[in-house]
Amino acid sequence: MHVDINQLAGNFTRNSFQIVDAVRAIVPPGGRCFGMFTPPVSGLIFPLRGRARMFFDGVPYTMEPGKIFHGGPNISMDKEVVGSAEWNYMVIHYQVDNSAKNEFPQAFSHYQIDTGYSPRIHDLLQRLYDVCITPGNLSALQAHSLFLSILDESLTCAGSRHSEPGRELVEQAVEYIKHHYMEPLTVAKLARKYGLNSKQFAYLFQKHTGMAPLEYLIEHRVRRAREMLYTTACSITDISACVGYSDPYYFSKLFKKRTGFSPSTLRPASCRS
Repeated sequence: MHVDINQLAGNFTRNSFQIVDAVRAIVPPGGRCFGMFTPPVSGLIFPLRGRARMFFDGVPYTMEPGKIFHGGPNISMDKEVVGSAEWNYMVIHYQVDNSAKNEFPQAFSHYQIDTGYSPRIHDLLQRLYDVCITPGNLSALQAHSLFLSILDESLTCAGSRHSEPGRELVEQAVEYIKHHYMEPLTVAKLARKYGLNSKQFAYLFQKHTGMAPLEYLIEHRVRRAREMLYTTACSITDISACVGYSDPYYFSKLFKKRTGFSPSTLRPASCRS
């Protein structure tokens, strides 16, 4: 279920609410929970990585980055991770007085907001999480301010997503890169996929992500390589190939330039021999 962005913004403006907490969680592939209920407070769910399927009162939602989901208090909930990747998400719990049910019905229901890719939302989420685990009245004030900033950015992105030329195309390209980063991608190949020339595609990609296409691809490959170095016993040669580099020597140089560390230094001690 989608929601009226303007009405939602107005209700958050007119009604008082209290931030309860901010929780981050990682659910492994195959993880599932059925027959549960949401907490007795409202929550905004921000998928960060991976995909999950969630049902609020039997209504299905596909949880994936670029979307935000809301669950009201004490709503029946089923969820399961989809695919072979872990599901990483953050949820912000907040509370609205029950007397506001008629004035602020969205706080007690479930819905979806399509924001698209926004690095600013991710940055604000991390700052809110850090503030929420710090005790004190000042932290509580900062949490409230950051929550409003997240709402502002999220609703602004959602409102402009369908009216701003090229945004949806770039979001599709970002998702394509995330799923095909191990392939020999080029700007020209990506541009052709979306019916553009290289210059047009690079301009739109930079405009909507703040990064050039190849820069984004390299950053994603390095990030995936770093995860594999920490979590698997694969050789550096195998990891290099898995993230799209056939030459492990070139990969090692690129990795060190981007991270400041050579791949071998990030291996667990048991994998270095």
